[in-house]
Formats: sequence, structure tokens, C-alpha cells
Amino acid sequence: MTGSLTTTAPTATTVDPTVGFRRRAAAIALPLAFLFQLACNTIYAVVSTASGMSDSGSTEEALRMYAAYPDQVVQCTLLALAGCLLALLGLPAALRVLRPAKPRLAMWAVALMIVGYTCYFGMNFTDFDMLSLATGHVDAAAAIDSSPAQAWGTPFFLLFVVGNLGGTLLLGLAVILGARRIGVPWAAGALIIGWPVGHLINILGGGEWFAVAGAALEIIGLVVVAAAALRTSNVEWASRG
Repeated sequence: MTGSLTTTAPTATTVDPTVGFRRRAAAIALPLAFLFQLACNTIYAVVSTASGMSDSGSTEEALRMYAAYPDQVVQCTLLALAGCLLALLGLPAALRVLRPAKPRLAMWAVALMIVGYTCYFGMNFTDFDMLSLATGHVDAAAAIDSSPAQAWGTPFFLLFVVGNLGGTLLLGLAVILGARRIGVPWAAGALIIGWPVGHLINILGGGEWFAVAGAALEIIGLVVVAAAALRTSNVEWASRG
């Protein structure tokens, strides 16, 4: 009597039953994170346009702005914080989508963006203290300017700038260069690059609405990348690490 032994190749589900949930959650979180940032940028643009003030100039001006629009400051801060947390969940999805085409470029892009938005989370949390000082009827500008955070926080601010602008630029380039391999239009990468371009125009004096427009373009591009993640099978997703 002879018998035969058959084996079944492991699937993503047998190896890790959560892979499908993680793939879908990350894909949804990717554009949603930056939709939250867009909402924050839009509220800020409305306030800045109406008041003529900015929180990126002098400390005194930032405090006046916070005191005049406390509700909007809280809304912006909460939206930015939530967006940062969702970015940490969603950005690895972009890395997995791009890994077969541009693994190194995608790794650098996503790593820089994760570091940048981690720093941005900490930077935004300080807005609550700024708002408290702004509405506390005290002369707080000098105290803030002399705080050790102004000097020691600079490296983290620079990391945010590199991750926010440079990382997003690299991510867009990775999508453009790997578009055919991952099955998405190259224009998705160009749309993602809309954010650093729009934000730089804003910084150079074009106005906050260029940043808002750039963020909207970025979200459209990220939706395309997220759709590619949703189309990927669980087995393929798990194989990409």
C-alpha cells in the first residue's frame, strides 16, 4: 500500500490572518492623513487671509493671531495631530506599493516623511501652550523667545522641513519613475509633488492658498497610490515585507 503526501503552499492568510485588514487600513489612512492636513491648512489660510497675520513671523504676531482665533487654532492643531498619526499608519502602504519598482527611492521617501511628521506632531502639540499664553493676558513673547525650546527644537524643525518637502518630492519621483511597473499613471507622482511646489510658492510669498492647492493635488495622487494598494492581493502584499 502506498500513500502520497501533499502539501499546500502557505498563503498570506495562513501566515498572518491580519494582512488583509492591515493592507486596507494602511491604504485608507494614506490619503486620509493628508486630507486632515488639508483641512488644517484651509482653516489656517482662511484665518491668515482675514487677519493678515501669520504664526511663522514674530512670536508677538503669532500670539496675537492665536488670541484672536483660539477656536480655529484648536481645530487646526487637532487636525494636524490626527493627520500625523494617520500618516505613520498610511505611509508604509506607499512603500509597499512602490517596493517592486523603486525600493530604495521609496524607502528614503517614506522614511524621511515618517521622521518629518513625527517631528511635526511634537511641534503642533506646543500650540496648546502657545494658545494658553496668548489668551492669558500676560507678556509671553519674551518668555517664549528665551525658551530653550527655540534653540534645541531647531533640529527637529529642520527634520520636519526635510521630511515634509524633500520626502514628499522623493515619493512623487518614485511614483513617476515606477509608474509602469506598479500599474499607476505617472501623473499621480506629479500630483504628489504638487504639495512641495505649492508650499514653496507660499513660503516665497505667493500666499497660503497655494499651499492649500498643493495639498489638494497631493491627496489626489495619494488616492491613486492607495487604490493600487487596495488592488494588491494579500499574498503579494505579505511578500513585499
